[in-house]
Amino acid sequence: MTAYVKPWLLVPAAAGVLAAGQIWMSHLRYELSLESQQVNKEQQETLKQASTLRLELASLTRPERLRKIAQEELDMAPPKPMQVVHQ
Repeated sequence: MTAYVKPWLLVPAAAGVLAAGQIWMSHLRYELSLESQQVNKEQQETLKQASTLRLELASLTRPERLRKIAQEELDMAPPKPMQVVHQ
């Protein structure tokens, strides 16, 4: 007996393969959408954190604050004219 595939079986088999491919592609789109949303959320959080850190850096490096720390905690004073070296 020969292995003969009936032509009418090819149509449902092809439709099944195409349907499975469509379902797989739909699943991939869904996963990529979730991943994209997660990346966007992380990006927004990172931008917010960077902004906060820039503000903190600006606050910590204010000349008035540094001068106060130098004078009160480190007992430093502005240099006297004799202590300045000119080249």
